[in-house]
Amino acid sequence: MSLGRRSTLLLARTGCVLLAAFMPRTADAQSLIAVGEEVFLDILGSTPGTEYALPGSDEYYLRVVVEENSIYLMRGKELVKRYPVATGSGSFLEYNMKHGGGWKFDTPVGVFTVGRKETNPVWYAPDWFYVEKGLRVPPPASPKRYFPGDMGSHAIYLGDGLAIHGTKNQASVGRAVSHGCMRMAKGDIDEVYKRVEVGTKVLIQ
Repeated sequence: MSLGRRSTLLLARTGCVLLAAFMPRTADAQSLIAVGEEVFLDILGSTPGTEYALPGSDEYYLRVVVEENSIYLMRGKELVKRYPVATGSGSFLEYNMKHGGGWKFDTPVGVFTVGRKETNPVWYAPDWFYVEKGLRVPPPASPKRYFPGDMGSHAIYLGDGLAIHGTKNQASVGRAVSHGCMRMAKGDIDEVYKRVEVGTKVLIQ
């Protein structure tokens, strides 16, 4: 994989929690194809066709199907429960027109790992939040960037600003309207939060 393609793949992760990546408009996407009980990846230079072994029969993991706006709580091969979820809108917010840049609000695909969990998380608004509203972008450490309650009661962080979390906008759940993160209804995020641990695998496809 060329350095340019690797860079665009890294920048394509536009999670909605900590910082959405600024990217050129020509960035391509990561690919993940599920075949039966196996998942094959081509992510950041890994060999196409590399098998990803699913967790053991007693382990919980999450499977996110972006096109369905669904999260499946799995335990080995067993489906425990399906939940509706809001996913990335797929929209592009142009910024710095001279260079054709901006933010692409997709939910990235791939295999992720729960890095940390948080109760009553506080959302840190990235630059795109202000650009989208036509507001002046405040300094990085400004108190204006912090919004308690916007992420609901719990957040499950997957890295690179990507998270599964609650929302104040319950009507958005089940639709492709987010900036990349996965929003869940209050009771649903509470359930999933209790079942997954740091280290739990999350398959997004």
